[in-house]
Amino acid sequence: MNDKKDLLSVGEMAKLTGVSIRALHYYERKNILKPAYIDPNSGYRYYSYNQSNFIALIMNCVDFDIPLKEIASVIESDDMAALKIFVEVSIETLEKKSKLLKLAIGGLGKVLQKIELGKQYKIGEIYQREFEEKTYYAKLYGQTIKERYPISVVLEMAHELFGKRVNHVVDVDNLDDIIPVADAGHICRYSQDGIDYYGFVETPPNFVHENCITIPAGNYFFRHDVSSQIENAPEIFKEQLKGRDAYMMIEVEEMFLSKAKASQTIYELRFVGLHQV
Repeated sequence: MNDKKDLLSVGEMAKLTGVSIRALHYYERKNILKPAYIDPNSGYRYYSYNQSNFIALIMNCVDFDIPLKEIASVIESDDMAALKIFVEVSIETLEKKSKLLKLAIGGLGKVLQKIELGKQYKIGEIYQREFEEKTYYAKLYGQTIKERYPISVVLEMAHELFGKRVNHVVDVDNLDDIIPVADAGHICRYSQDGIDYYGFVETPPNFVHENCITIPAGNYFFRHDVSSQIENAPEIFKEQLKGRDAYMMIEVEEMFLSKAKASQTIYELRFVGLHQV
């Protein structure tokens, strides 16, 4: 053992690291980090300066939800190979958490955009605006809409993209495949051959599947309503449809577009000419 004068008391270590005295006692009781020396007469605890590095690792575990038992086993083993593995795994964990944080920030940003967007437009009036390119996983219903919200399509797409064993976003291997606040709703294709309805959900652009369709970026007509109007779309957009015998209507069930109620669904009906798809 080093001379006591080369060691730090519990209070000194707490000041040095920013960890409370209570936390240091807790780490000792749980066999996570034991003092370098305990005075047999006074019972006072002392730590070596080098142990502050382990405390920094412990604080990282606490801050980023890494189980303390993992760093405890490394400290107990005093094995450099075990420490290297712990650090490498911790970096992977933190990188994934960082991506999840960015994903959450992106989702909140989209919610804020929708709130601001909803303020700009009146219910029941036709407008035009620029839309980004979208890729949709679409399931053919036929000549009628079979479900008011396409939950079966959402689940089907999720299984195709992520596998049936994925139940939570943190289980997804490639977080770039996650779209925060994704579009979901119905598509209606009108042609000389008749009418076909689809349920759809937005997918990542790199998702390739025979059921996927891409809606190019463009300036489209749209309208907001408090109830679904896709079956009335030809009448709503009759002026825009003049001279067309083939076109597509996309209706997205949107949250966060209401000017008053956060829980109210707003239906955004978009008119897309088939020559644009």
